[in-house]
Amino acid sequence: METNKKIYKQCLSLILLLSLILMPYSFIRAASATINIKADTESAAVGDEITVSLSISSDAMLGDFEAYITYNADILEFESDASFIAGGEGLLKLTDKNSVNKESSRKYIMRFTAKAIGVSEIAIKDKAEIYEYETGTAMSVSSNRLDIRVSAAKTASDNNNLKSLKINPGSLKPKFDPKITEYTTKIDYESNKIILSAVPEDDNAKVTVDGNENLSVGNNKITVKVKAESGEMKEYIITATRNEEKEKDTEETIETVESDDNLDSVSKQYGSIEDKAAEMGNLLLIKDGEDIYIQNGYRYQILTPGEDVAIPGGYSKTSLILDDVTVTAYTPENDLNSDFLILYAKNEAGETGFYQYDRVEETLQRYTKSREGNKVVMSGNLMQSEEYKAKLTTMGIVLAILGCVCIILSVALIRLYLKNREEE
Repeated sequence: METNKKIYKQCLSLILLLSLILMPYSFIRAASATINIKADTESAAVGDEITVSLSISSDAMLGDFEAYITYNADILEFESDASFIAGGEGLLKLTDKNSVNKESSRKYIMRFTAKAIGVSEIAIKDKAEIYEYETGTAMSVSSNRLDIRVSAAKTASDNNNLKSLKINPGSLKPKFDPKITEYTTKIDYESNKIILSAVPEDDNAKVTVDGNENLSVGNNKITVKVKAESGEMKEYIITATRNEEKEKDTEETIETVESDDNLDSVSKQYGSIEDKAAEMGNLLLIKDGEDIYIQNGYRYQILTPGEDVAIPGGYSKTSLILDDVTVTAYTPENDLNSDFLILYAKNEAGETGFYQYDRVEETLQRYTKSREGNKVVMSGNLMQSEEYKAKLTTMGIVLAILGCVCIILSVALIRLYLKNREEE
């Protein structure tokens, strides 16, 4: 009898010990946090400043915190320079680590400026990482999403007219007029894209182009959309007819000097080629047999890049018609409205490289690459680290084993208790 009582006490002690061991794990599993994103206003006008708060509340003390926040960089511009936030261009990284304060709630402030009409969602990307202060264990996190609607400023202009519309190769018919919205043009078979320049009357209006890629033989619809500062839209339609393979467009864009005899006549009329270029204020195209040169005080031979020449990033190949001469050129892929394109040429010193050609001022200068701004790039595995997954797996196994032990001991204790009652 005394032996059974001793075993009974030992089982009770063991169950109590296991309960104490399991208690922290139950707290770990129960710990959670809620992120609430809120703005001082959800409706703003272009130019307004918007204050956004990110609040965290939890049923446990908060430790390290890290999250990525997304927003529409076309609609909102991030202004805050807080030390705990880095990034821009639509992605922010919020980091708060090694805090010495024991607290169950925190609040962070971000400031934006509304820069364009539209709706921007502000939200946590994937999953935020929040850890408990005492144990360093990851919490269960939930968060909301916030929509900011931006309307036009009261002083916004409704002007959605174009000031100028230029194309190369080809020419517009009828001649461009801001009030005329439909045009036609013809291009030769060698061209599958039109170099297009569209300048709005209002500097705050935005211009986009659709349908100017991989033009097919026959009729192609190119749409130039003008969005006024107030959001009002207007479309200019260009029907571009691409000729059959043997047909060529002979639209004159730069004066061509065909031979040395022509050069002599030009020299007699203007004194020298350099004098003529300076006096007329534009470039000269010189064709000498199979060689093609551009002259602006210096002479550059236009070349077609070989396979070993690296084309600058962001440019695509097209053709430029200079009188009846087709030369290889490269236009920005993301800005078909640009007045600038690049040519591959060799200077008088025999050096080859890319040169930037200004179609409006008809100038040529050495091309230099622009620097790209810094961007925050998030690793795809950041929120799903192997270490974090391993910890969860280990915790699950430990809990399962301890649970089984508790059940076995409980059954043994009950049987012992029933046996003692029968003996009594």
